[in-house]
Amino acid sequence: MTMFRHSTSWINDALSGLQSLVFPSSCIMCAQTDQVICERCNAQWISPPRFINFVDVPTTSVVPYSSEVSSVVLKAKEDGNRVARRLIAQALYEAVDFISIRKKNQPFVLVPIPSSREAIRQRGESFLHPILKNVNEIAAVHGSNWEWKEVLIHKKRVRDQAGLNSRERSQNLQGVFAVREGVAEERPIILIDDVITTGSTLKNAILAFNERKMTVLGAATACASAHQFLIR
Repeated sequence: MTMFRHSTSWINDALSGLQSLVFPSSCIMCAQTDQVICERCNAQWISPPRFINFVDVPTTSVVPYSSEVSSVVLKAKEDGNRVARRLIAQALYEAVDFISIRKKNQPFVLVPIPSSREAIRQRGESFLHPILKNVNEIAAVHGSNWEWKEVLIHKKRVRDQAGLNSRERSQNLQGVFAVREGVAEERPIILIDDVITTGSTLKNAILAFNERKMTVLGAATACASAHQFLIR
């Protein structure tokens, strides 16, 4: 299982020499050291992937969600931080690989949970697109040629999920996704998202595929709420 121990090489790629001279670096999570990701914080991203407590399809994740982890996800989303994106991409690679191995390397296509239209207007692209490019780069290093396709769309506006309880999140996301018109994908699908909390987002994505009789092989997320991880 590939872990995130060899972080130096990609950190050097992510930060140019000029930046390191002009801007002092600090840990992206705790800001307590002069490393872009300190050993303590990096350790939170190198746990082996595990199945989580989501029964609709086999679902894996790597990092228990916390306020510190949330800050990394926010930096990737709002700031386009390359180190944050790479941390998420590595975790997603491990989560997808975990499913792939257990499905005996059955062919599949990766499908990201789409950003809302408003978020795409603000950022210029879906949050997961650059991360999925990183995932494919990591996969290629290990001899895998994974393809990802933007298959899902939002078909209605939703409220901001922040502050909503589990029931409200479920109601808010009910019927939110649809498969793009004209898309016909015969390969099984592995859904991709950055974080799973209640599971409402993944449930509604799966429903959209079920309506089109498309097979969802599993789902992979970088992070999951602590209660989602199965107790061993």
